[in-house]
Amino acid sequence: MKVSALIPTYNRREYVRRAIESVRAQSVPVDEIVVVDDGSIDGTADLVQERYGDSVRLIRQANIGVSGARLRAIKEARGEWIAFLDSDDEWLPERNQQLLAAAEQLPPEVAWIFADMRILTDRGEGKTFFEEYGLRLSRQELFPDSLSIQFPFQFPMLQSSLIRRNALLEAGCFKEGLRSDDDLLAGFQIACRYKFAAIPSVVTRFYRTSDLFETSVQHNGVNGRDYYRSRMMAFSLAIRKSGKKHPWAEQYAHVVRGLCKLQMAQGRGARRLAFEQFRYGYSLKSAVFAWAALFGHSGMRMWRALGRFSQDQLGPVHQNEAPFPLESERNHD
Repeated sequence: MKVSALIPTYNRREYVRRAIESVRAQSVPVDEIVVVDDGSIDGTADLVQERYGDSVRLIRQANIGVSGARLRAIKEARGEWIAFLDSDDEWLPERNQQLLAAAEQLPPEVAWIFADMRILTDRGEGKTFFEEYGLRLSRQELFPDSLSIQFPFQFPMLQSSLIRRNALLEAGCFKEGLRSDDDLLAGFQIACRYKFAAIPSVVTRFYRTSDLFETSVQHNGVNGRDYYRSRMMAFSLAIRKSGKKHPWAEQYAHVVRGLCKLQMAQGRGARRLAFEQFRYGYSLKSAVFAWAALFGHSGMRMWRALGRFSQDQLGPVHQNEAPFPLESERNHD
C-alpha cells in the first residue's frame, strides 16, 4: 500500500520545515511528500525548494484557498492512501507505521481510518482530542454508523487520518472552494458512502499556540460564511443519504439562521435565505425567525429580545440550538 503525504501551505515559511521533517522522520517512510504552495508571498515555496529539492514534490499555484490546495494535492498524488498534514502541525514518528498496520486489516468498505491528536498550546502538551471530546477506544474499532463520529463532534481529523484516494475523488471532496471547514464537509461526504475505523494511538501534534492565532480558523473562520455553508451542505447531504431528518433538519435550520444573521450584520439582505430554514421541515422557531427577518435589523433586535426573554423564563437554550463543537482544522490561508 502506497501512502502520499500531502501538505497544503500558505505563508508558513517559519513552520513548514517542522511539518516536512516530521514526515521524513517516520519509522516507516511514506512513498511521497507533496507540498502545494497556495500562492505564498513570504518565501515558503522557495524554502521548500531550496532545502528539500527533489525529495519533496513542490507544486506552486495562485492562491485559491484551502479546498483548492487540497484538491490539487489529491489529484497530483500517486498513492492509494492519502495522509494530510497542515503545514504548522507535525506527525509523531510512528504515525505512518501504526495507521498502515491498521489499514491492512480493514475491509474495502472502510475508506477512512483515523487516530488521536495531542493538542499543544503555549503551556505545552495538553489533552488529546479523544480525551477532550469523549471518544474512548482501547483497540482498533470499526464504526457501524459513520455519521455518529461526525456529530456532535467530528473525530476523524485530516492530520491524523489515512483516507483512500479514490474515495475522496468519488465523493467530490474539496470541490466547493471553501476557505474554512472544508474538512468538516469532506467527513460527511465520505461518511455517506463508506465506513470509518479508528485506533487509540496518538499520532499527531496539533498546535494551538498564540503565534498561530492571527491565521487560525478560530480567529478567521469560525462563524464566517463558510462555517455555515459547509454545515448546510453537510446536513443536507446527511438527510438525503440517510433518509433521516433527525437531528440534521433541526441543525440545518440552525445554521441557516446563523448565516442570515451574519449576512445582515454585513449589511446584506437575508429575507429569501431565511425561508431556506423550511427546506427539510417546519418549526415554530423557524417561523418566528423568518417573520423577524422580514423586518431586517429591527426584526433581529426583536429576535434577540425574544431570545433573552426565553432564557430568563426557561433557562438555557436546548442543547441542539447551541452551535455544536464540530472542531475544524485551522485554515491554512
